[in-house]
Amino acid sequence: MIFTGKLVIATLSNLAQLFLFASGLFYLFLSFRGFWREKKPASASGGRRRFALLLPAHNEEGVVGLAVESLASLKYPRELFEIFVVADHCTDGTVRAAIVAGAKVLEYAGPGLKAGKGRAMKWATEKILCDGNYDAFCYFDADSLAHPGFLEAMNAHLAAGAEALQGRQLAKNTGRLLAKILASGHFITNRFFQLPKAALGLSATLHGKGMCFTTGIARKYHWDETCLTEDIEMQMRLIRHGVHISWAHDAVVYDEEPETLRQYLRRTIRWTRGSLDAARRHLPGLVVRALRRGDFRAFEGALYCAQTYRFAIAAAGAALVWFSRDSFNLAVWLYGNLPGTEHGMKVLSLAPLLLYPALALVIERASPDLAAAYFLQPLLGILRLPVFVAGMLRGADSWGRTEHTSRVAIADLME
Repeated sequence: MIFTGKLVIATLSNLAQLFLFASGLFYLFLSFRGFWREKKPASASGGRRRFALLLPAHNEEGVVGLAVESLASLKYPRELFEIFVVADHCTDGTVRAAIVAGAKVLEYAGPGLKAGKGRAMKWATEKILCDGNYDAFCYFDADSLAHPGFLEAMNAHLAAGAEALQGRQLAKNTGRLLAKILASGHFITNRFFQLPKAALGLSATLHGKGMCFTTGIARKYHWDETCLTEDIEMQMRLIRHGVHISWAHDAVVYDEEPETLRQYLRRTIRWTRGSLDAARRHLPGLVVRALRRGDFRAFEGALYCAQTYRFAIAAAGAALVWFSRDSFNLAVWLYGNLPGTEHGMKVLSLAPLLLYPALALVIERASPDLAAAYFLQPLLGILRLPVFVAGMLRGADSWGRTEHTSRVAIADLME
């Protein structure tokens, strides 16, 4: 009986080590594709499509006008796109600010504010589908800005056959140190994660703003009404149903980064809670699709989804290693038996985790201040474990809205 228990503990320990090691290597090797340029969408005819642009907003009078202004300035025929601000239980001047800036306002007063913006987005999308004639829907946040060429780029990708798309995300505010640190991360994600996945035919990661879906996709896959992170939930649901999410490198959207630690923690805890909820809903289905159909996109989606549990797996693995220290352990064996492992482990722990990702900042020609701020990211890494614990304990029944305070206009970014 004791032997059986030790065997189970040793097996679980090695499985945890194998998962962390193998998944880390997978994304490391995947990132190598980022050293080559992105592929341009194949030229295709079909003319220009008509777009509905949606911005859900809850008490965003300070920033929504700037967001609408950036969309109104898109270099695309004005008669071929309409801007809708979905005013979700607004009690401030959001509606007036949106109207003054040139948007149509859809006021949502139904249930769902505490659970996030999914209900409001679903309601607005269904309403626009009934009342209008659009070829595609684009979604933004009230604090985001769109590059003037955003719709032209999305139109080209749709003409080439894409059905669901995510634009390239950059930061709009880089004045404060915390915002600089977070902004530097976008360069790495875009170059060493999104671009390689797109080049290898995998699905891009949805980020809530800069998303574009054909009308067919928007009609078939409604926004979830109860989740806190509607973008992650939609991403996993589309992959589960075999819908490829393309990445539009040339369709740029600018996001507001937290400038205070309070804002950062509030946002990150919400994302963690939402990611855990999405994993609970979709991870089993992704694994089943990957195994039954040999769907590599579903396999990568499942692996990405499982990363939500990496802190729990790492903590459990460390405890199991201690309990099974007298048994075979993969990490211990590799460290003690492979030639040069001691020095190799030191190099690998430094290069992929710190120095190697910094190459993305060089390739993308990031400004020196952002490149320097990147090396402060380990300071934020200290907060990841308590954030994960907070996300586990707080449940998934309250949105936890982040206040947006940055007053950056699209003209400021185009200078």
